[in-house]
Amino acid sequence: MSISISSILETYQPLLEERQAEVQFEIDIQGKRILNKKTSRFYIKRSLSKSEIVDIVVTSFVVIEKMSKLKRCIWTMTELGERLYNSIDYYENYFNIDISKFLDNEEEIKKEFKEDLNEKFPATFKAIDGHYVRSEAEQTIDNFLFRNGIIHAYEKRLPGDKCFYCDFYIPPRNKITQSIYIEYWGMENDETNLERKNTKLEIYKREQLQLIEITKNNLKNLRAYLTEKLRLFHVILE
Repeated sequence: MSISISSILETYQPLLEERQAEVQFEIDIQGKRILNKKTSRFYIKRSLSKSEIVDIVVTSFVVIEKMSKLKRCIWTMTELGERLYNSIDYYENYFNIDISKFLDNEEEIKKEFKEDLNEKFPATFKAIDGHYVRSEAEQTIDNFLFRNGIIHAYEKRLPGDKCFYCDFYIPPRNKITQSIYIEYWGMENDETNLERKNTKLEIYKREQLQLIEITKNNLKNLRAYLTEKLRLFHVILE
């Protein structure tokens, strides 16, 4: 690993001291919300600067350190440590990546897809975590994930394909877990959307991705449905 927690903390000592004074909470879930709010910026569809990533890493360290000192912390030290080191490992790629390698063809395809999608289904529904989504149903799903402290991205490109995006993406929580993808099938009677759905399902099957599918009927009792589905992938809600 080309960067480390200690090297970041030593290099950015003033920022560390600032965040230590700024971040204050009394119960564990407050810390989780702070951590989720800060790290969720990483998954917004824009490039982050090195200083922003450093801020995320430093803030994550401060929150987790303070969590470990709570009298009633529901996370074990092992879980806290894994969360921090996994985030460092995840952010590391953005210190070294040469984005110019990917700008030509892939960005053009991505731009064309987004323009077409935005024209048909503009993202005008704002979730409480700041994500703009394309329907009230997606807003409900996004809000559920945020309220339950689940870090997620909206419309992340699927592996192995440059034209298809999942509705929601939950990154791995440690080195032994896998990513989780969520699809909301809201227009199943539309032929174009049905064809797109079938193509995406083929991608999920081919790439052996963990998928949770949600329909309109599932929205009636979303908490019970997602709680059970997430449990199958070892995500236990409080």
